[in-house]
Amino acid sequence: MQRELIKNINAINNSIDELCSSINRSRDEITLIAVSKKKGFELVKLALENGINNFGENYAQELQEKSSLIDSDNIVWHFIGPIQSNKVKVIANNADWIHTLEREKIIRKFNDECKKINKVINGCIQINISSEKSKSGCSPDELFDIAKLVESMENINLKGIMALPKLTNDKEERDHMMEEVINLSVKLQKIYPSASAISLGTTSDYEDAIIHGSNMLRIGESIFGKRS
Repeated sequence: MQRELIKNINAINNSIDELCSSINRSRDEITLIAVSKKKGFELVKLALENGINNFGENYAQELQEKSSLIDSDNIVWHFIGPIQSNKVKVIANNADWIHTLEREKIIRKFNDECKKINKVINGCIQINISSEKSKSGCSPDELFDIAKLVESMENINLKGIMALPKLTNDKEERDHMMEEVINLSVKLQKIYPSASAISLGTTSDYEDAIIHGSNMLRIGESIFGKRS
């Protein structure tokens, strides 16, 4: 597994490097987040030793366990799963970034919990770009009201948006959804210039995401292999 993980890290980095070079994008613009949910902390540690600094977790308990076991100034923890109200404290205490802000109640609760520990957390607003009932996220129409709320919070730093487009083999539909995410980001940055993070792209569509302008990729399988 150790050899396979190192090989996967090199392969994904080379793939991103080559694609950026082919479309004249700077590789430095793109943050690679290794999605480590359901993976043991030993694998996270190994990935950290091999150049991965950003890790994404979907479950509060897992985030807490791994962040307590891995003591490093170089690691950045991203919470990328749906947020349950009773898990806000755990996430606030252990994450550096939250990618899934969408509701006023949760946003205010995060601000309160971060205030208690004198911490400012980075936040992205999740947009349900494909209007799927099974997915979290605000509608595109709600984005700007939620952004205004997040921006008003002393202990949350509005960093940008996150989206998980519908899985589809229809390239035109996929491109349309990604273009919509990028257009929303452009509009948001006109109001909040520092909200430039675009968390878009997973193992199945990261190349399209880079081409469209994503600067944060959430990659699980291509790094850690398929979940058992």
